[in-house]
Amino acid sequence: MFRRERETLQKLVLVPYRPFRNLSLGIGGVVLIAAIGVGGFYAGSRYGIKTTGATPEEVQRLRQTVRMFADRSQALRDEAAVALHDREIVLDATEQLRQDNKNLIASMAALEEQVALYKRLLSPQGVSQGLSVERFELQSTGKSGQVQYRLLLTQVGSKTTDIKGKIEARLVAGGKTISMPVGDGGFTFQYFQSLTGEWQLPAGMAPERVDIVLISSKGQRIQKSFKWEVKGQG
Repeated sequence: MFRRERETLQKLVLVPYRPFRNLSLGIGGVVLIAAIGVGGFYAGSRYGIKTTGATPEEVQRLRQTVRMFADRSQALRDEAAVALHDREIVLDATEQLRQDNKNLIASMAALEEQVALYKRLLSPQGVSQGLSVERFELQSTGKSGQVQYRLLLTQVGSKTTDIKGKIEARLVAGGKTISMPVGDGGFTFQYFQSLTGEWQLPAGMAPERVDIVLISSKGQRIQKSFKWEVKGQG
């Protein structure tokens, strides 16, 4: 009897009786496989969405937006080019107007000076009378060492008559003096006379001043000095 109980106990320990175990394991395996499949499909779908990006409709809208901004950018560049061109035209016109005004003012000043001179010549009351060097100017000719001069002589008096004489220009530089011709070397006029000509300076000479000397036929001597200033010289 004892032997029979021991065999029964061995059966209970070594081979327990579980009729639903194999069925549970089978169902669990199926569920696990299904879960892995569904998870893999879901993960694959998510990865596909991330990899593919936007839908064709979204891509089309994005392209339209890019074209719109490109067209707008080009339009702005065209407007900027037109504005820059208009600005250059306005600046050129402004500069031309400024230059015209400058020339007009200079012309008016010269005209007023001439009117004042004529009044003084024709109405000499209260004005020192006699022969005078009214104005002296130097202008660059653009050639090395060459200048153009302009000289205005006047005679003021209540009863002026023709006056004539000799004229000479003396250039002073570093204490040295050289004589330069003015016109044909003489003058003849009643109220005023303008003399113009060109001088070619000796090489390396840089005059400091010009002395204009007039000697009338009556023995009157007039000398007036001018600083050496050449207009239009670079």
